[in-house]
This record gives sequence, structure tokens and C-alpha cells, in this order.
Amino acid sequence: MLNRVSTFEPDMPRMPVRGELLRQRLDALVATFDVSTIEPDPLQLVLRYGDPRDQEVAGILAAAFAYGRADIVVANAGRVLDRMAPSPYLYLTSFVPAEGRRRFAGFTHRFHKTPELVALLACLAAAIRTHGTLGDLFRVCYDDADKDIGPSLTRFVAALIGKRRTKALDYLLTSPANGSACKRMNLFLRWMVRTTPPDLGIWPFVDPSKLVMPVDTHVHRIATFLGLNNRKSADWKAARALTNRLAKFDPADPVRYDFAICRLGILDLCSRRRRKENCDVCLLRDVCRFPVR
Repeated sequence: MLNRVSTFEPDMPRMPVRGELLRQRLDALVATFDVSTIEPDPLQLVLRYGDPRDQEVAGILAAAFAYGRADIVVANAGRVLDRMAPSPYLYLTSFVPAEGRRRFAGFTHRFHKTPELVALLACLAAAIRTHGTLGDLFRVCYDDADKDIGPSLTRFVAALIGKRRTKALDYLLTSPANGSACKRMNLFLRWMVRTTPPDLGIWPFVDPSKLVMPVDTHVHRIATFLGLNNRKSADWKAARALTNRLAKFDPADPVRYDFAICRLGILDLCSRRRRKENCDVCLLRDVCRFPVR
């Protein structure tokens, strides 16, 4: 007999969830997913490198193209980084667009191709020539007085793009100024700032409490199941609201829940079509507001 599946219905009856119980279940989920469960995830590309300068470059490239299936993201971004061997950072210190067009000829990641990749690399190379590292540029843009990372991220993206602004660069280097959830840039910042594995913690000048949740379709959906999200659109307001809810559980590091929640979606352990065999063993089952009936 086939297992019954059901589709996500936002108007289904909801049951109340106690905050303390939800915190306990989320903490247990975080303890379950560690670096051993990372594949597939674009962060695995960043963990190839030991030099923080290479980690920054690999991180922003992996994050910029982190849309679509995770395994395809890893494969396509990985091929770009392979062609920048042995050091992505050193490659960019002498980057020439004409040489880049030859080196990366044939690159395709969904609707972005070689010209868009070369334009992105030109932005990163210009930032490195001017500031030394991407981290040094973000330090210039960062203001600890801001209530969250949004204004700093806005300044950082504006400085990276400069006068090169195109529709493609706006997509690859998202900014809160455009109302976007900035999932990929917030993901990049999580990798750079948080000190707990699998994140790298190479930007200690940034307060982790300022970070905003990287909200993609997986996180948006699962947060709704848990009663942490009531916004229909995964935009900056939704990301900010979800971060505020998680800050009640860990005000110093609300984004620490991101990796584990996202794993549920990427590994297809929690999808729009719920599977009883997954739900029955899920750590969040008794706090899910849309349980299997």
C-alpha cells in the first residue's frame, strides 16, 4: 500500500506550539546536522581552502551561483574554482577580462553564462586591487551601530558593483536595497562570520547577532510549518521577521539554526509533498503545525 502524501496547504488548521518546546527541538536538530552531512552544499567548495583570502573568494562565488539544485550548484561553481587553481585570490589579483573570457568559455549555470561570470570576477578583482581582500572591503562597509547586517550589506554590494551595474550583477550580488531576501549574500555572510562549524568565522569584526537568516524556498516553507513565518513572500521583511523569531531562542546567534533547517529541505527530508515515513522520524514532528494525519 502506498504511503499517503499531502501537499502544503497554508490554510490548514494550526495548533499552538510552546516556544520552549520549539527551541528544544530546534537545538536537537542543530546537534544532528554537522559538517559530515554537508554534501551537497556550496559551502563544501569553500572548505577546500585554508587561506582566508581564498575562502572569501570561493565563498562569494559559490554563494552568488547558489540558486537551483544544490548538487548542480556545487558542480558548476566547482568547475569555476578549479580553473582558478591553485588560488582563487591570487588569480583575481592579476585578472584580465579578455583572458577570463577565454579561460571560462562555455561556462553555464542556468541563465548565467561566461559574460556574466566574467563581469562578476571583474567586480571582485577591482575590490581586491583597491582594498586588499574582500574582508577588508566589508570592514569598511560594516557599522556595528546598525540594528542588523542589512545596511552594511547594502554598502558592500554597492561598493562591489560600482558603476558596472547590470541586471545580471544585481541578481548575483543581491542587496537589501532592492527588497530581496538576499538569501545568497546572507549565506555568504553566515559562512564568513559565524565561528561554529561548518561556518568559518574569518570575519571576527562582525557581530553574529547582526546576521539575517538566508531565506530560500526550503527555509521559508519549513519556518511556516513551525509557525515561525506568516509571510507569503520570501523577501527581506520575511527574512528579518524570521531572524527576530529565532533571536528569542538565541539572541547572540540566531542564524545558527539555518544550516540544520536548510538540510531538511536540501536532503528532501521535508518537502511540499510530505511523506509519512519522513515525518514519523522527524525531530520536529511534535512542533510542526501541519502534522501528517
